[in-house]
Amino acid sequence: MSSNNQVVLIGRVGNEVGESLRYVNGAAVAELNLAVHRPGKARDGEQLTDWIRCQFWDRQAEVLAQYGKKGALVSVAGSLRIDNWEKEGQKRQKVYVRAHQFEFLASARKAHSEAA
Repeated sequence: MSSNNQVVLIGRVGNEVGESLRYVNGAAVAELNLAVHRPGKARDGEQLTDWIRCQFWDRQAEVLAQYGKKGALVSVAGSLRIDNWEKEGQKRQKVYVRAHQFEFLASARKAHSEAA
């Protein structure tokens, strides 16, 4: 049996991606927190939202850091990654999407003007 690790998400950027841009061994890396709505409502009537960490590398990281503004609607495709390590005797885990591609679906400015 073959396996497939593919994730496709549509949500809103929850951080200024440019602030997360860094370089690791000469390669650009940027992370965004993607707000993805879940079906249903919480007890207080609020929309259920999951925050998914997405990591981008190389040219995609640089482009996203330049244009990925908080509130922008974006589609992200990639694979689910789980990194495990130990720090000061405590086991740690980081779950995120290692993104392979993205597409802006609406700008943050347009999203805010449509909501008003």
